[in-house]
Amino acid sequence: MVKSTKRPGQKTEKDPPIFSQEYLLQNQADLVSSLCLVIMSGLLFKATRALSAKFCMVQHNTTNLTDPDEKPMYSIGRADICMTLFYSLLFIAIHAVENEYFWEKIGRRLHLSKTRMSEFMDQGSTMPFFIAIVAGAVYVFIQEDLVYNLSSIWEHTPADSMPMLMKFYWILIIAFIVHQYPEMYFMRVKDEEMPDKIIGYTAYLIPILGAYLTGLVYPATIILVIHCTTEVLKALSDVIECSGNGEMAQPLYRLWSVAFIIARNAIAALTVVTFFKLRGKTPDEISQLRFVACSVVLLILLGLQLYLGWKFVQTVLSWRHQAKEVALAQKKADNFWQQRKEANREAKKARAEKRAVKAAEEKED
Repeated sequence: MVKSTKRPGQKTEKDPPIFSQEYLLQNQADLVSSLCLVIMSGLLFKATRALSAKFCMVQHNTTNLTDPDEKPMYSIGRADICMTLFYSLLFIAIHAVENEYFWEKIGRRLHLSKTRMSEFMDQGSTMPFFIAIVAGAVYVFIQEDLVYNLSSIWEHTPADSMPMLMKFYWILIIAFIVHQYPEMYFMRVKDEEMPDKIIGYTAYLIPILGAYLTGLVYPATIILVIHCTTEVLKALSDVIECSGNGEMAQPLYRLWSVAFIIARNAIAALTVVTFFKLRGKTPDEISQLRFVACSVVLLILLGLQLYLGWKFVQTVLSWRHQAKEVALAQKKADNFWQQRKEANREAKKARAEKRAVKAAEEKED
């Protein structure tokens, strides 16, 4: 039996120095989850309970405590920043665990290249979050009795306060988008890819944060459901395509293309309807300043739909161009092999004629 010569405390090649960049990248889930546990453990002690509650629990209750029958309602406030930071850390830990124990193992079994592995993990890890956003919205609407009475959302728009589930749902969405920024570092995103990703995340954050601050959470929730449904289809198509099943992914890409067009039109229509619903409210229901703020958010959202539609057209045109190039290359290859077959056939015919002539000459001799 060979004993190890490693002394206690001696570092190996696999163990990076503590607090180095590689150490942080390898142990991100443990470090972040430990920090979250420290914050949550503050709820156990009376001296730190109020501070920890600002990070873990929904704050700014506007309910009249003297009326036991009144439904608990919450408004936006400064403590929402603490909640957003805490749940952003929680999403980083969840994201790391999901990648390490699920998507990374599947990618290794499929023997993907580095480029395909990066895209596979990026799309695969965000797909469950999009599904959770859709499922969470449906659950909140069911709990608030809005599923079969969607027209009533205009009565609550713009919302000065919202139920606990609705506020918690929106805090989680904002936290999810915020966590994507540091996630680029943990995912080792290349420098040349970072600007596009930052623009994409910011395009999510600005309208969502604007809808939350201006009280447009009810129509914005429906918009999120429509948008995230198409994103689930896109992520699933990319995951299947990256895994090497391109033929299986093509029907899903076509389905996503149709769903994308429908979603963009539906979101644009809902945005316009929201604007006119707000415009029809009296000054007692909505102030002029708030109407302007809501209009700016709706205008940004509408402009984003136009931009996404333009990018979609560019993507479809590039797909058609690539398909034409592939078809042209295939046609050239087919013509080449056809010409080669004809040349071989002519050569065989010429050799057969030579043999026939030679055989005739030998008979004459």
